[in-house]
Amino acid sequence: MFNKKNKEAIDQPDKAAELETKKEENAQLFDQLTNKNSEYMMKLNRSLDDRRVSEERKTVIFNDMLKTIVEQQGQHMTARRIYGTVTEQADYLTENKTSSEQTAVVQSEPWKLYLDGALILGGMMTGITGIGQLFGTESTMRLFMVILGFLLGGFAFMIISKYAPVPGQKGGFLKYILATTGALIGFIFFMTLGGIIPDAINPVIPNPILLVIAVAAFAARWYLKRRLNIQGTIF
Repeated sequence: MFNKKNKEAIDQPDKAAELETKKEENAQLFDQLTNKNSEYMMKLNRSLDDRRVSEERKTVIFNDMLKTIVEQQGQHMTARRIYGTVTEQADYLTENKTSSEQTAVVQSEPWKLYLDGALILGGMMTGITGIGQLFGTESTMRLFMVILGFLLGGFAFMIISKYAPVPGQKGGFLKYILATTGALIGFIFFMTLGGIIPDAINPVIPNPILLVIAVAAFAARWYLKRRLNIQGTIF
């Protein structure tokens, strides 16, 4: 839980450095806890694990809590008296953000952002095209376009999420615009290439099938976002 060597893969270097600093602080603060407070934090860690709270988020949460507990235990205040029972605190943290989290968003690992983006953009693309049938428009989306929509959508959203403006930081908006424009241009270019592959291996996908794919993609995204606790996405 408080092992300084337990590094998490973070997409942004400044976020990684900040988290590593907090991990080191947590290890030092944990050593200063009384036995009763130490036991409280260990139980809370297990409870948050059961709720699938990510290691990144726990690092931020524990940094706030440990500083408060170490300060207050000199006045004979226990962690339980400050935060309530372990179950109460775990329930609260699962549903609410700490003050630190409200000003600093921690992103999930790149592969999680890729998966989330692939399902979002791939689902949007197939869904919009599939709905065209309601207005009498036949599908022009081919097999390789659908495949590339999901595969490239993940990369596009990873880039957009990485350069998303951070509140309080200057100079990030221009990078965000350039990154978003570049990602979308690349996406459209490769999608166009997917449409010119020979018909023999690249059939047109009917509108109803596109709608089924879209619904499945959005359902999978809804489930996995909660299951994997994906954070730091643009949606």
